[in-house]
Amino acid sequence: MISTAMEARNPHKKTETETETVALEPQKKMETKADIDDVLTLCLIESEILTRLPAKSVGRFKCVCKQWKSFLSTPTFVRTHLHYHRTINDHKLLLADGATLRKVPFTDTIPSNPNPNPSGAHAKVLLLLASLDGLVLLASITQEGPTELVFLNPLTGAFRKLSPFFEPDPNDIFGFAHFYDVMGFYKDDSCNDYKLVYLIAGGDLGAYIYSHRLDTWREIDSSFAFRKTETNSGFCIWSPATLFGQCLYFIVKAYYLRIKKHNSWVMCFDVKTETFRKIQFPPFPDAGSKPYYGSLVLLNGHLHLYLSYCMDYLTHRDLWRMNGDGDDGWVKVAAYPPSSDEGWHHIRTATAGNWVAVMDQENNSFTKLNTEDFTTNYRYFRSTSMKHLYSQMIYVETLVSPNL
Repeated sequence: MISTAMEARNPHKKTETETETVALEPQKKMETKADIDDVLTLCLIESEILTRLPAKSVGRFKCVCKQWKSFLSTPTFVRTHLHYHRTINDHKLLLADGATLRKVPFTDTIPSNPNPNPSGAHAKVLLLLASLDGLVLLASITQEGPTELVFLNPLTGAFRKLSPFFEPDPNDIFGFAHFYDVMGFYKDDSCNDYKLVYLIAGGDLGAYIYSHRLDTWREIDSSFAFRKTETNSGFCIWSPATLFGQCLYFIVKAYYLRIKKHNSWVMCFDVKTETFRKIQFPPFPDAGSKPYYGSLVLLNGHLHLYLSYCMDYLTHRDLWRMNGDGDDGWVKVAAYPPSSDEGWHHIRTATAGNWVAVMDQENNSFTKLNTEDFTTNYRYFRSTSMKHLYSQMIYVETLVSPNL
């Protein structure tokens, strides 16, 4: 009664419970602000810092906590990380030595520790066919004869075997490394799918598209292929593919056996329409009778053709830039001094930005050349053997998984 009367006389006086509640409110606000700061800091770390770290470092951060392990493995983070690292010059060389793979940084000339065969099969030979976004396509030739195609991420060691679409000939020791077979690796952004175009014997025996997302093969039109006839006997050799924009480009060299002539052109595969288109070579002397070699090179956002040919017992070298989509011809941008130098090297890959990678076949290393160095260097680069054509591959370290 006394308490009630006092409260009635002093209605503004707070009870003990009310006083505690009021005292706690500022602390709650402070904790809420601290929580917000923590959340903002975490978001900043996840979106702006972790996405810019090298892929190998990101792998270490997966051990910090379960939350980060889950977040760093999401497709969204992997895509964002890839977006930032496509243009970073963090490239390495992958070497195939028999059934062993070795990774070599730019600064090294001696291969690092070998990696075992990722396919799980008792491979006799591993062949490196293509690379894109940190995934490497390799062929594994087993002792029994049949061959497997495998997607491999050399950084994480994750791999995926592709479903076969025909039974290889057990007597064909080359399998997918058959000299006339052709592979092109690209990404279909319309459905976020990595795809392969595979031409058996340069398309003469069929052309197929592989979907990484669906793990399926389907046949496409191969009427573009060089067809053998009684009056047109011969064969074609295709270069490795060069991906530029929405097209894969190949140098095709046709040998006509009856007339003892050869001819070359650039074949363009449009990845959107899945059609082939022929682009004529630029003119150069004795194109049909004298030896000549060519390489496709990406420089400063343009596709270039590097040609080397013999004339008057000297080697001549020209650099041509393709106009537009190739229908407008070529423009010669450099002519190197004639030389009797026969020291050959090999361009195995294109560029990331404004540099090219030049392989040294003797010590299994490669060197970066910027645009100016390349256009003033008069050596020609080519591969003279199957071994070097399929035993070296440049790739970028990413978190892209071969297992979708």
